[in-house]
Amino acid sequence: MKIPITAALAALLAPAIGACASASDPTIADLAIRNVTVVSPERAGLLEHADVLIDEGRIVAVGPAAPGWLAAHEFDGSGLFLTPGLIDGHVHLYHATGLKRRYTDSFDALYAAFQAQQPRSFLYFGYTTVAELNADFDTNRDFESAPLHPDLIHCGQGLVLSNDFMATDFESEEEFLAAFPNFLHDRFTTPDLPAGFDPADHTPAATVAKIAESSGRCVKLYYEEALWWPAESRPPFGLPSEAIVREVVAEAHARGMPVLLHGTTPAAYTLAAHTGVDAVAHGLWDWEGAYLGHDEIPAAATQAIEEVAQAGVAVQPTVQTLNNTVSLFETALLDEPGLKAVLPPAYIDYLRTDGQKGRDDFIRRNGAVIADAFDKGEAASADPEAMVRTYQARLERLVSQMNTAGTHFLFGTDTAVGGSGWGNPPGLNGYWEMQDWAKAGIPLATIFKAATLDNAAAFGIDGEVGSVEVGKRANLLLLSGNPLDSLEAYDEIDKVVLGGTVIDRSALAAGN
Repeated sequence: MKIPITAALAALLAPAIGACASASDPTIADLAIRNVTVVSPERAGLLEHADVLIDEGRIVAVGPAAPGWLAAHEFDGSGLFLTPGLIDGHVHLYHATGLKRRYTDSFDALYAAFQAQQPRSFLYFGYTTVAELNADFDTNRDFESAPLHPDLIHCGQGLVLSNDFMATDFESEEEFLAAFPNFLHDRFTTPDLPAGFDPADHTPAATVAKIAESSGRCVKLYYEEALWWPAESRPPFGLPSEAIVREVVAEAHARGMPVLLHGTTPAAYTLAAHTGVDAVAHGLWDWEGAYLGHDEIPAAATQAIEEVAQAGVAVQPTVQTLNNTVSLFETALLDEPGLKAVLPPAYIDYLRTDGQKGRDDFIRRNGAVIADAFDKGEAASADPEAMVRTYQARLERLVSQMNTAGTHFLFGTDTAVGGSGWGNPPGLNGYWEMQDWAKAGIPLATIFKAATLDNAAAFGIDGEVGSVEVGKRANLLLLSGNPLDSLEAYDEIDKVVLGGTVIDRSALAAGN
Protein backbone atom coordinates (compact mmCIF):
# COMPACT_ATOMS: atom_id res chain seq x y z
CA MET A 1 0.00 0.00 0.00
CA LYS A 2 1.22 3.51 -0.82
CA ILE A 3 1.36 6.01 2.04
CA PRO A 4 1.29 9.72 1.09
CA ILE A 5 4.02 11.96 2.45
CA THR A 6 4.58 15.66 2.39
CA ALA A 7 6.21 17.46 -0.53
CA ALA A 8 9.09 18.40 1.77
CA LEU A 9 9.74 14.76 2.63
CA ALA A 10 9.49 13.80 -1.04
CA ALA A 11 12.09 16.43 -1.82
CA LEU A 12 14.34 14.89 0.83
CA LEU A 13 13.98 11.48 -0.79
CA ALA A 14 14.53 12.73 -4.32
CA PRO A 15 18.32 13.16 -4.36
CA ALA A 16 18.94 9.57 -3.27
CA ILE A 17 16.11 7.98 -5.23
CA GLY A 18 16.93 9.84 -8.41
CA ALA A 19 14.69 9.40 -11.41
CA CYS A 20 12.58 6.78 -9.67
CA ALA A 21 10.89 9.31 -7.38
CA SER A 22 10.59 13.05 -7.05
CA ALA A 23 8.59 15.76 -5.29
CA SER A 24 5.84 15.19 -7.86
CA ASP A 25 5.62 11.53 -6.74
CA PRO A 26 5.13 11.84 -2.96
CA THR A 27 5.13 8.19 -1.88
CA ILE A 28 6.86 6.05 0.69
CA ALA A 29 8.76 3.03 -0.59
CA ASP A 30 7.30 -0.43 -0.16
CA LEU A 31 10.32 -1.94 1.59
CA ALA A 32 13.52 -0.84 3.30
CA ILE A 33 16.37 -3.22 4.02
CA ARG A 34 18.27 -1.53 6.83
CA ASN A 35 21.90 -1.63 7.95
CA VAL A 36 23.02 -4.23 5.43
CA THR A 37 26.39 -4.71 3.73
CA VAL A 38 25.96 -4.35 -0.04
CA VAL A 39 28.15 -6.55 -2.25
CA SER A 40 27.64 -5.62 -5.88
CA PRO A 41 29.92 -6.36 -8.86
CA GLU A 42 30.16 -2.79 -10.13
CA ARG A 43 31.56 -1.59 -6.79
CA ALA A 44 35.26 -1.60 -5.93
CA GLY A 45 34.48 -2.61 -2.36
CA LEU A 46 31.75 -3.30 0.15
CA LEU A 47 29.13 -0.71 1.07
CA GLU A 48 28.66 -1.24 4.78
CA HIS A 49 25.78 -0.10 7.03
CA ALA A 50 23.68 0.70 3.98
CA ASP A 51 19.96 1.07 3.51
CA VAL A 52 18.28 -0.15 0.33
CA LEU A 53 14.79 1.04 -0.57
CA ILE A 54 12.53 -0.93 -2.88
CA ASP A 55 9.33 0.33 -4.44
CA GLU A 56 7.04 -1.46 -6.90
CA GLY A 57 9.61 -4.19 -7.33
CA ARG A 58 12.55 -1.91 -8.13
CA ILE A 59 15.46 -0.48 -6.21
CA VAL A 60 14.89 3.23 -5.60
CA ALA A 61 17.71 4.09 -3.18
CA VAL A 62 21.05 2.64 -2.08
CA GLY A 63 23.35 4.29 0.42
CA PRO A 64 23.90 5.39 4.00
CA ALA A 65 20.67 5.76 5.93
CA ALA A 66 18.97 9.14 5.58
CA PRO A 67 16.16 10.56 7.75
CA GLY A 68 13.71 10.70 4.85
CA TRP A 69 14.17 7.15 3.69
CA LEU A 70 10.83 5.80 4.81
CA ALA A 71 9.12 2.55 3.91
CA ALA A 72 5.86 0.80 4.61
CA HIS A 73 7.78 -2.33 5.63
CA GLU A 74 11.29 -2.74 6.99
CA PHE A 75 13.75 -5.58 7.28
CA ASP A 76 16.81 -5.47 9.53
CA GLY A 77 19.83 -6.56 7.50
CA SER A 78 22.33 -6.28 10.33
CA GLY A 79 25.10 -8.84 9.91
CA LEU A 80 23.89 -9.83 6.43
CA PHE A 81 25.30 -9.27 2.95
CA LEU A 82 23.01 -8.04 0.15
CA THR A 83 23.90 -9.13 -3.39
CA PRO A 84 22.16 -9.18 -6.74
CA GLY A 85 20.35 -12.40 -7.53
CA LEU A 86 22.38 -14.93 -9.49
CA ILE A 87 21.91 -15.68 -13.19
CA ASP A 88 22.34 -19.16 -14.65
CA GLY A 89 23.07 -18.48 -18.30
CA HIS A 90 22.62 -22.04 -19.57
CA VAL A 91 19.69 -24.22 -18.54
CA HIS A 92 17.40 -26.78 -20.17
CA LEU A 93 14.19 -26.78 -18.19
CA TYR A 94 12.57 -29.65 -20.07
CA HIS A 95 15.15 -32.19 -18.86
CA ALA A 96 14.78 -33.86 -15.47
CA THR A 97 17.96 -34.93 -13.68
CA GLY A 98 18.69 -38.60 -14.34
CA LEU A 99 15.09 -39.48 -15.16
CA LYS A 100 14.49 -41.90 -18.02
CA ARG A 101 11.14 -43.39 -18.96
CA ARG A 102 12.77 -46.75 -19.67
CA TYR A 103 13.97 -46.98 -16.06
CA THR A 104 10.65 -46.59 -14.23
CA ASP A 105 6.90 -47.04 -14.51
CA SER A 106 6.50 -43.85 -12.45
CA PHE A 107 8.08 -41.56 -15.03
CA ASP A 108 5.09 -39.22 -15.47
CA ALA A 109 4.53 -38.69 -11.74
CA LEU A 110 8.24 -38.16 -11.07
CA TYR A 111 8.61 -35.76 -14.00
CA ALA A 112 5.61 -33.73 -12.83
CA ALA A 113 7.01 -33.53 -9.29
CA PHE A 114 10.42 -32.47 -10.61
CA GLN A 115 8.93 -29.74 -12.79
CA ALA A 116 6.72 -28.45 -9.98
CA GLN A 117 9.71 -28.05 -7.66
CA GLN A 118 12.27 -26.88 -10.24
CA PRO A 119 11.50 -23.12 -10.16
CA ARG A 120 11.82 -23.03 -6.36
CA SER A 121 15.01 -25.10 -6.48
CA PHE A 122 16.72 -22.48 -8.63
CA LEU A 123 15.56 -19.80 -6.20
CA TYR A 124 16.72 -21.84 -3.19
CA PHE A 125 20.30 -21.46 -4.39
CA GLY A 126 19.85 -17.82 -5.36
CA TYR A 127 19.16 -18.03 -9.10
CA THR A 128 16.59 -15.33 -9.71
CA THR A 129 17.15 -15.36 -13.50
CA VAL A 130 17.76 -18.33 -15.79
CA ALA A 131 18.45 -18.47 -19.54
CA GLU A 132 16.98 -21.37 -21.52
CA LEU A 133 19.18 -21.90 -24.58
CA ASN A 134 16.92 -24.33 -26.45
CA ALA A 135 13.37 -23.49 -25.57
CA ASP A 136 10.51 -25.91 -25.24
CA PHE A 137 7.70 -23.40 -25.10
CA ASP A 138 5.23 -25.59 -23.20
CA THR A 139 7.84 -26.15 -20.49
CA ASN A 140 8.67 -22.44 -20.40
CA ARG A 141 4.99 -21.62 -19.99
CA ASP A 142 4.59 -24.05 -17.12
CA PHE A 143 7.76 -22.75 -15.46
CA GLU A 144 6.50 -19.17 -15.60
CA SER A 145 3.08 -20.25 -14.33
CA ALA A 146 4.57 -21.42 -11.03
CA PRO A 147 3.65 -19.20 -8.06
CA LEU A 148 7.34 -18.55 -7.37
CA HIS A 149 9.84 -18.74 -10.21
CA PRO A 150 12.99 -17.02 -11.45
CA ASP A 151 12.78 -14.59 -14.33
CA LEU A 152 13.16 -16.58 -17.54
CA ILE A 153 14.86 -15.48 -20.74
CA HIS A 154 15.40 -17.77 -23.71
CA CYS A 155 17.04 -18.16 -27.12
CA GLY A 156 13.99 -19.67 -28.76
CA GLN A 157 14.52 -23.11 -30.18
CA GLY A 158 18.14 -23.95 -30.93
CA LEU A 159 19.15 -23.13 -34.51
CA VAL A 160 20.12 -26.50 -35.97
CA LEU A 161 21.06 -27.46 -39.51
CA SER A 162 18.82 -29.59 -41.71
CA ASN A 163 21.40 -32.40 -41.41
CA ASP A 164 22.62 -31.62 -37.90
CA PHE A 165 24.06 -34.02 -35.31
CA MET A 166 20.81 -33.54 -33.40
CA ALA A 167 19.11 -35.58 -36.12
CA THR A 168 20.81 -38.71 -34.75
CA ASP A 169 18.32 -38.62 -31.85
CA PHE A 170 15.39 -39.14 -34.22
CA GLU A 171 14.07 -42.12 -36.15
CA SER A 172 13.85 -40.25 -39.45
CA GLU A 173 14.75 -37.00 -41.18
CA GLU A 174 11.06 -36.12 -41.35
CA GLU A 175 10.65 -36.52 -37.58
CA PHE A 176 13.74 -34.40 -36.92
CA LEU A 177 12.71 -31.52 -39.19
CA ALA A 178 9.20 -31.58 -37.75
CA ALA A 179 10.72 -31.18 -34.27
CA PHE A 180 12.94 -28.28 -35.45
CA PRO A 181 10.81 -26.45 -38.02
CA ASN A 182 12.99 -23.32 -37.85
CA PHE A 183 16.12 -25.14 -39.00
CA LEU A 184 18.98 -23.32 -40.72
CA HIS A 185 19.95 -24.05 -44.33
CA ASP A 186 23.71 -23.84 -44.85
CA ARG A 187 23.77 -23.25 -48.59
CA PHE A 188 27.59 -23.21 -48.54
CA THR A 189 27.78 -26.90 -47.64
CA THR A 190 24.33 -28.29 -48.51
CA PRO A 191 22.99 -26.85 -51.78
CA ASP A 192 19.67 -28.69 -51.70
CA LEU A 193 17.11 -29.01 -48.95
CA PRO A 194 14.78 -32.00 -48.54
CA ALA A 195 11.76 -31.89 -50.81
CA GLY A 196 8.95 -29.64 -49.68
CA PHE A 197 11.06 -26.98 -47.95
CA ASP A 198 11.58 -23.48 -49.31
CA PRO A 199 15.19 -22.31 -48.80
CA ALA A 200 13.91 -18.74 -48.35
CA ASP A 201 12.26 -19.83 -45.08
CA HIS A 202 15.55 -21.15 -43.68
CA THR A 203 18.06 -18.38 -44.35
CA PRO A 204 19.93 -16.68 -41.50
CA ALA A 205 17.61 -13.68 -41.83
CA ALA A 206 14.42 -15.75 -41.77
CA THR A 207 15.44 -18.06 -38.94
CA VAL A 208 16.80 -15.32 -36.68
CA ALA A 209 13.62 -13.30 -37.29
CA LYS A 210 11.51 -16.26 -36.15
CA ILE A 211 13.55 -16.59 -32.97
CA ALA A 212 13.02 -12.89 -32.27
CA GLU A 213 9.29 -13.26 -32.96
CA SER A 214 9.16 -15.99 -30.30
CA SER A 215 10.56 -13.43 -27.78
CA GLY A 216 14.00 -15.00 -27.98
CA ARG A 217 16.75 -12.75 -26.67
CA CYS A 218 19.64 -14.77 -28.12
CA VAL A 219 20.55 -17.34 -30.76
CA LYS A 220 22.12 -20.72 -30.09
CA LEU A 221 24.04 -22.48 -32.85
CA TYR A 222 25.56 -25.97 -32.75
CA TYR A 223 28.98 -27.23 -33.81
CA GLU A 224 28.86 -30.76 -32.44
CA GLU A 225 31.52 -33.04 -33.95
CA ALA A 226 30.76 -35.94 -31.55
CA LEU A 227 34.40 -36.95 -31.51
CA TRP A 228 33.69 -38.99 -28.38
CA TRP A 229 31.83 -41.33 -30.75
CA PRO A 230 34.32 -43.89 -32.16
CA ALA A 231 35.07 -42.93 -35.76
CA GLU A 232 34.21 -46.34 -37.20
CA SER A 233 30.61 -46.13 -35.97
CA ARG A 234 30.05 -42.35 -36.05
CA PRO A 235 27.07 -41.51 -38.31
CA PRO A 236 27.38 -38.75 -40.93
CA PHE A 237 26.01 -35.30 -40.10
CA GLY A 238 26.59 -31.69 -41.07
CA LEU A 239 28.52 -28.86 -39.42
CA PRO A 240 27.90 -25.15 -40.01
CA SER A 241 30.39 -23.36 -42.25
CA GLU A 242 32.21 -20.23 -41.16
CA ALA A 243 30.34 -18.32 -43.87
CA ILE A 244 26.87 -19.25 -42.60
CA VAL A 245 27.84 -18.59 -38.97
CA ARG A 246 29.04 -15.09 -39.91
CA GLU A 247 25.69 -14.42 -41.57
CA VAL A 248 23.77 -15.63 -38.53
CA VAL A 249 25.95 -13.47 -36.27
CA ALA A 250 25.33 -10.41 -38.46
CA GLU A 251 21.56 -10.94 -38.44
CA ALA A 252 21.46 -11.55 -34.69
CA HIS A 253 23.67 -8.57 -33.83
CA ALA A 254 21.53 -6.32 -36.01
CA ARG A 255 18.68 -7.19 -33.63
CA GLY A 256 20.82 -6.83 -30.50
CA MET A 257 20.82 -10.60 -29.89
CA PRO A 258 23.98 -12.41 -28.76
CA VAL A 259 24.99 -15.68 -30.44
CA LEU A 260 26.08 -18.67 -28.36
CA LEU A 261 27.77 -21.65 -29.98
CA HIS A 262 27.44 -25.18 -28.63
CA GLY A 263 30.91 -26.59 -29.13
CA THR A 264 33.43 -28.67 -27.19
CA THR A 265 36.31 -29.14 -29.63
CA PRO A 266 39.31 -27.10 -30.82
CA ALA A 267 37.62 -26.66 -34.20
CA ALA A 268 34.47 -25.29 -32.55
CA TYR A 269 36.48 -22.83 -30.46
CA THR A 270 38.45 -21.69 -33.51
CA LEU A 271 35.21 -21.22 -35.46
CA ALA A 272 33.86 -19.04 -32.65
CA ALA A 273 37.04 -16.94 -32.62
CA HIS A 274 36.85 -16.39 -36.39
CA THR A 275 33.15 -15.61 -36.80
CA GLY A 276 32.21 -13.06 -34.14
CA VAL A 277 30.23 -15.49 -31.98
CA ASP A 278 29.68 -13.97 -28.53
CA ALA A 279 30.16 -17.06 -26.38
CA VAL A 280 30.97 -20.75 -26.53
CA ALA A 281 28.36 -22.59 -24.52
CA HIS A 282 30.61 -25.37 -23.17
CA GLY A 283 34.12 -26.12 -22.04
CA LEU A 284 36.69 -27.58 -24.41
CA TRP A 285 36.90 -31.30 -23.72
CA ASP A 286 36.65 -33.26 -26.95
CA TRP A 287 39.08 -34.22 -29.72
CA GLU A 288 39.93 -37.40 -31.63
CA GLY A 289 40.94 -39.94 -29.02
CA ALA A 290 39.96 -37.78 -26.04
CA TYR A 291 37.70 -40.54 -24.76
CA LEU A 292 40.68 -42.94 -24.56
CA GLY A 293 41.67 -41.66 -21.14
CA HIS A 294 45.10 -40.17 -21.79
CA ASP A 295 46.22 -37.19 -19.70
CA GLU A 296 47.76 -35.22 -22.54
CA ILE A 297 46.17 -32.00 -23.78
CA PRO A 298 46.86 -31.53 -27.50
CA ALA A 299 48.49 -28.37 -28.81
CA ALA A 300 45.38 -27.68 -30.89
CA ALA A 301 43.31 -27.32 -27.72
CA THR A 302 45.76 -24.90 -26.13
CA GLN A 303 45.94 -22.87 -29.34
CA ALA A 304 42.14 -22.73 -29.60
CA ILE A 305 41.90 -21.46 -26.02
CA GLU A 306 44.37 -18.69 -26.84
CA GLU A 307 42.44 -17.74 -29.99
CA VAL A 308 39.15 -17.49 -28.14
CA ALA A 309 40.69 -15.40 -25.35
CA GLN A 310 42.37 -13.03 -27.82
CA ALA A 311 39.16 -12.67 -29.85
CA GLY A 312 37.21 -11.72 -26.72
CA VAL A 313 34.79 -14.61 -27.11
CA ALA A 314 33.27 -15.56 -23.76
CA VAL A 315 33.14 -19.15 -22.49
CA GLN A 316 30.65 -21.01 -20.33
CA PRO A 317 32.81 -23.89 -19.04
CA THR A 318 29.79 -25.97 -17.87
CA VAL A 319 32.09 -28.27 -15.92
CA GLN A 320 29.03 -29.94 -14.43
CA THR A 321 28.05 -31.27 -17.85
CA LEU A 322 30.86 -33.81 -17.57
CA ASN A 323 30.36 -34.17 -13.83
CA ASN A 324 26.93 -35.55 -14.60
CA THR A 325 28.61 -38.58 -16.16
CA VAL A 326 31.07 -38.81 -13.27
CA SER A 327 28.10 -38.81 -10.89
CA LEU A 328 27.12 -42.25 -12.19
CA PHE A 329 30.02 -43.55 -10.09
CA GLU A 330 29.33 -41.34 -7.04
CA THR A 331 26.26 -42.58 -5.21
CA ALA A 332 27.45 -40.54 -2.19
CA LEU A 333 26.17 -37.46 -4.00
CA LEU A 334 22.68 -38.70 -3.21
CA ASP A 335 23.45 -38.07 0.47
CA GLU A 336 24.32 -34.39 -0.13
CA PRO A 337 22.17 -32.28 2.25
CA GLY A 338 21.37 -29.77 -0.48
CA LEU A 339 19.78 -32.45 -2.63
CA LYS A 340 16.86 -32.80 -0.22
CA ALA A 341 16.14 -29.11 -0.69
CA VAL A 342 15.96 -29.23 -4.50
CA LEU A 343 14.45 -32.65 -5.31
CA PRO A 344 11.24 -34.21 -3.95
CA PRO A 345 11.77 -37.22 -1.63
CA ALA A 346 10.20 -39.67 -4.08
CA TYR A 347 12.53 -38.41 -6.78
CA ILE A 348 15.62 -39.03 -4.65
CA ASP A 349 14.26 -42.50 -3.89
CA TYR A 350 14.06 -43.12 -7.65
CA LEU A 351 17.67 -42.01 -8.13
CA ARG A 352 18.76 -44.42 -5.38
CA THR A 353 16.94 -47.34 -6.98
CA ASP A 354 15.79 -47.47 -10.61
CA GLY A 355 17.91 -44.45 -11.51
CA GLN A 356 21.03 -46.51 -10.83
CA LYS A 357 20.34 -48.28 -14.11
CA GLY A 358 21.97 -45.29 -15.78
CA ARG A 359 25.40 -46.49 -14.67
CA ASP A 360 24.73 -49.94 -16.08
CA ASP A 361 23.59 -48.37 -19.36
CA PHE A 362 26.76 -46.29 -19.57
CA ILE A 363 29.02 -49.27 -18.98
CA ARG A 364 27.08 -51.40 -21.44
CA ARG A 365 27.28 -48.72 -24.16
CA ASN A 366 30.93 -47.83 -23.64
CA GLY A 367 32.64 -50.65 -21.77
CA ALA A 368 33.26 -52.93 -24.74
CA VAL A 369 34.60 -50.09 -26.90
CA ILE A 370 36.94 -48.95 -24.12
CA ALA A 371 38.12 -52.49 -23.38
CA ASP A 372 38.77 -53.13 -27.08
CA ALA A 373 40.77 -49.89 -27.36
CA PHE A 374 42.76 -50.89 -24.28
CA ASP A 375 43.52 -54.30 -25.78
CA LYS A 376 44.82 -52.56 -28.89
CA GLY A 377 47.07 -50.33 -26.79
CA GLU A 378 45.06 -47.20 -27.64
CA ALA A 379 43.26 -46.56 -24.35
CA ALA A 380 44.91 -45.77 -21.02
CA SER A 381 42.55 -48.05 -19.12
CA ALA A 382 39.83 -50.62 -19.64
CA ASP A 383 37.80 -49.19 -16.75
CA PRO A 384 34.96 -46.83 -17.81
CA GLU A 385 35.01 -45.08 -14.43
CA ALA A 386 38.74 -44.34 -14.73
CA MET A 387 38.16 -42.99 -18.21
CA VAL A 388 35.46 -40.52 -17.22
CA ARG A 389 37.45 -39.33 -14.22
CA THR A 390 40.46 -38.67 -16.46
CA TYR A 391 38.16 -36.79 -18.83
CA GLN A 392 36.92 -34.66 -15.95
CA ALA A 393 40.35 -33.94 -14.46
CA ARG A 394 41.61 -32.90 -17.87
CA LEU A 395 38.72 -30.45 -18.27
CA GLU A 396 39.61 -28.83 -14.95
CA ARG A 397 43.15 -28.31 -16.23
CA LEU A 398 41.78 -26.80 -19.44
CA VAL A 399 39.57 -24.38 -17.51
CA SER A 400 42.64 -23.37 -15.54
CA GLN A 401 44.42 -22.75 -18.86
CA MET A 402 41.50 -20.59 -19.98
CA ASN A 403 41.76 -18.54 -16.82
CA THR A 404 45.49 -18.04 -17.34
CA ALA A 405 44.87 -17.03 -20.97
CA GLY A 406 42.50 -14.27 -19.83
CA THR A 407 39.27 -15.88 -21.05
CA HIS A 408 36.10 -13.94 -20.29
CA PHE A 409 33.87 -16.35 -18.38
CA LEU A 410 30.09 -16.41 -18.29
CA PHE A 411 28.30 -18.54 -15.73
CA GLY A 412 26.12 -21.40 -16.93
CA THR A 413 25.50 -24.95 -15.77
CA ASP A 414 23.71 -26.83 -18.58
CA THR A 415 21.11 -27.87 -15.97
CA ALA A 416 19.77 -30.44 -16.49
CA VAL A 417 21.87 -32.09 -19.16
CA GLY A 418 19.91 -34.96 -20.64
CA GLY A 419 22.20 -37.75 -19.44
CA SER A 420 21.49 -40.55 -16.99
CA GLY A 421 23.50 -39.24 -14.03
CA TRP A 422 22.29 -37.40 -10.96
CA GLY A 423 24.90 -34.64 -11.02
CA ASN A 424 22.78 -31.78 -12.41
CA PRO A 425 19.97 -30.97 -9.93
CA PRO A 426 18.50 -27.48 -10.43
CA GLY A 427 19.99 -24.78 -8.24
CA LEU A 428 22.41 -27.05 -6.42
CA ASN A 429 24.13 -27.67 -9.74
CA GLY A 430 25.07 -23.99 -9.82
CA TYR A 431 26.67 -24.23 -6.40
CA TRP A 432 28.65 -27.26 -7.56
CA GLU A 433 29.67 -25.46 -10.76
CA MET A 434 31.07 -22.61 -8.69
CA GLN A 435 33.12 -25.11 -6.71
CA ASP A 436 34.45 -26.51 -9.99
CA TRP A 437 35.54 -23.02 -11.07
CA ALA A 438 37.26 -22.33 -7.78
CA LYS A 439 39.07 -25.68 -7.98
CA ALA A 440 40.37 -24.60 -11.40
CA GLY A 441 41.78 -21.42 -9.85
CA ILE A 442 39.17 -18.90 -10.95
CA PRO A 443 38.98 -16.09 -8.35
CA LEU A 444 35.84 -15.70 -6.24
CA ALA A 445 35.34 -12.16 -7.56
CA THR A 446 35.34 -13.48 -11.14
CA ILE A 447 32.81 -16.16 -10.24
CA PHE A 448 30.56 -13.58 -8.57
CA LYS A 449 30.71 -11.17 -11.51
CA ALA A 450 30.26 -13.94 -14.10
CA ALA A 451 27.04 -15.07 -12.37
CA THR A 452 25.66 -11.56 -12.00
CA LEU A 453 26.60 -8.45 -13.98
CA ASP A 454 28.62 -10.14 -16.74
CA ASN A 455 25.80 -12.58 -17.47
CA ALA A 456 23.29 -9.75 -17.43
CA ALA A 457 25.39 -7.73 -19.88
CA ALA A 458 25.91 -10.73 -22.16
CA PHE A 459 22.16 -11.26 -22.51
CA GLY A 460 21.34 -7.56 -22.75
CA ILE A 461 19.45 -7.38 -19.45
CA ASP A 462 22.00 -5.41 -17.43
CA GLY A 463 19.59 -2.48 -17.33
CA GLU A 464 17.26 -4.71 -15.32
CA VAL A 465 19.35 -7.04 -13.15
CA GLY A 466 22.89 -8.02 -12.27
CA SER A 467 23.80 -5.42 -9.65
CA VAL A 468 22.39 -3.58 -6.64
CA GLU A 469 21.73 -0.24 -8.31
CA VAL A 470 18.93 2.30 -8.42
CA GLY A 471 16.37 1.56 -11.11
CA LYS A 472 17.02 -2.16 -11.34
CA ARG A 473 14.59 -4.93 -10.58
CA ALA A 474 14.78 -5.97 -6.94
CA ASN A 475 16.01 -9.52 -7.49
CA LEU A 476 18.38 -9.76 -4.53
CA LEU A 477 19.90 -12.15 -2.01
CA LEU A 478 20.52 -11.73 1.69
CA LEU A 479 23.44 -13.92 2.73
CA SER A 480 25.01 -14.73 6.07
CA GLY A 481 28.46 -14.77 4.47
CA ASN A 482 30.38 -12.65 1.98
CA PRO A 483 30.64 -14.43 -1.42
CA LEU A 484 33.91 -12.60 -2.11
CA ASP A 485 35.43 -14.37 0.90
CA SER A 486 33.98 -17.86 0.66
CA LEU A 487 31.95 -19.97 -1.77
CA GLU A 488 30.01 -21.32 1.23
CA ALA A 489 28.19 -17.98 1.29
CA TYR A 490 26.11 -19.18 -1.67
CA ASP A 491 24.72 -21.91 0.58
CA GLU A 492 24.14 -19.44 3.41
CA ILE A 493 21.21 -17.59 1.87
CA ASP A 494 18.88 -16.17 4.50
CA LYS A 495 16.31 -14.53 2.23
CA VAL A 496 15.61 -14.31 -1.48
CA VAL A 497 14.12 -11.05 -2.69
CA LEU A 498 12.18 -11.64 -5.90
CA GLY A 499 10.74 -8.57 -7.57
CA GLY A 500 10.69 -6.84 -4.18
CA THR A 501 9.03 -9.73 -2.33
CA VAL A 502 11.09 -11.16 0.54
CA ILE A 503 11.03 -14.96 0.72
CA ASP A 504 12.49 -17.15 3.46
CA ARG A 505 14.88 -19.62 1.87
CA SER A 506 13.38 -22.48 3.83
CA ALA A 507 10.01 -21.88 2.16
CA LEU A 508 11.59 -22.75 -1.20
CA ALA A 509 12.83 -26.21 -0.22
CA ALA A 510 11.24 -29.36 -1.61
CA GLY A 511 8.34 -30.49 0.54
CA ASN A 512 7.54 -26.99 1.83
